[in-house]
Amino acid sequence: MERTGYGGQRVRLSITARRVRIDPLKKRRSYIRRLERVMRECDKIISDPEGYEEIQVQAMAILIRAIKVCYELVTDEQVEALEEEFEALKRRVVERDRAREAEA
Repeated sequence: MERTGYGGQRVRLSITARRVRIDPLKKRRSYIRRLERVMRECDKIISDPEGYEEIQVQAMAILIRAIKVCYELVTDEQVEALEEEFEALKRRVVERDRAREAEA
């Protein structure tokens, strides 16, 4: 495709299409592994006898959403959103542990 630009200059644009193979089954397995990691970590927070109730309730909410996502058509955005929310929760757990250590 040729086009005359400003000042009478010619610009040539060439586009080459490439075949990209997407393996939905492989992608879904990857998503499920990531969700299972989030679920295991949430379970640890929920099961912690010294855990804060507010953090444990948030971990339960993330766990429930992760389970629901496993039964739906999973998208990258859903998994990333859950992972980001969980990482924020994990930071709160670390802060809680540091506060406990400072008190002791």
